[in-house]
Amino acid sequence: MFLEGLTHTFPGHNILEGALSWHVEIEKFGLLLYQQFSLHGCTAWISQFIISKPVEFRVSGMIDDLLLHYTIKGKMHYVIDNEEKETDESLLNFMISQSTYNIMRFKEPGIYMAINIQIHCSLLQEYKDSFPIVPILLDKIATGKTTSLKQRVVANERLRNIVSDITDRQLPKTVAKKYSEQKIGEFIIESLDMISRYLKDEHGLTIQDHKRGNKTEIYLLNHLRHSTPPTLKQLAKYAGTNEKKLEEIFRRRHGMTVYDYFQNARMDLVYRKLTETDIPLQDISVLFGYNDYSSFSYAVKRRFSFGPKELRNKNFI
Repeated sequence: MFLEGLTHTFPGHNILEGALSWHVEIEKFGLLLYQQFSLHGCTAWISQFIISKPVEFRVSGMIDDLLLHYTIKGKMHYVIDNEEKETDESLLNFMISQSTYNIMRFKEPGIYMAINIQIHCSLLQEYKDSFPIVPILLDKIATGKTTSLKQRVVANERLRNIVSDITDRQLPKTVAKKYSEQKIGEFIIESLDMISRYLKDEHGLTIQDHKRGNKTEIYLLNHLRHSTPPTLKQLAKYAGTNEKKLEEIFRRRHGMTVYDYFQNARMDLVYRKLTETDIPLQDISVLFGYNDYSSFSYAVKRRFSFGPKELRNKNFI
């Protein structure tokens, strides 16, 4: 169905220098344009669909690599394992299957555009130590497990700019191919990094969630000598998230609230000062911001069932 070369009857559509081009025109639904790049370890292609009426295509093939799909324009639908999934503009999806079979649906007439990249296992192996998602993907490929459009990632500004550079930038023919290949390489790296950051562990937390948790915990540990922790609003702003999400991160990481985490760490430090040093008890009370010794004594006894003096004398464990 595909004819080599692209006629000049379709001005205004992106013709990428250095890419092999094919087109097919069928009166039943419109026009398909494909422009393909073959690079080290991967094959990339820009797809444009000019659809005149609702239509679906069946896609099949024996592929045991990673397929990345980035929707540039329009809302497409995929049917995989009898389940329809939607992909919209600036959404990044991936698919793994040793026997690819799916249906692409276009429910409205219009112009649709996407970037697809088939990343071979040999190239993925090179990224194994760089991105946490890659070992998981390689394992799924090796075991024949299918993953399909479940990791819907909204592209960040950097990835959107890379896509714009690939599709929109007009360059002289002598440098266009090399430039596009470089940008597709950047697209792969940024995509793997984004998917890794969206990857959730057994607690339902992403790498970014753990970074926010670590950052907040370090901040709290540096404030243990304060009588009260920073407010949850201040901590959330410091961590770059909202209050509800920060509380969820602490509950999933430690099984407790942010405040309880602070109080546990604070009293653990008090315990070590009482049992491992000879600092006067009154001075420890002042060190941890208590207004009077009786309040300090009450807090210690409530926590450990022994007062400060008893803990020190017994070195209670």
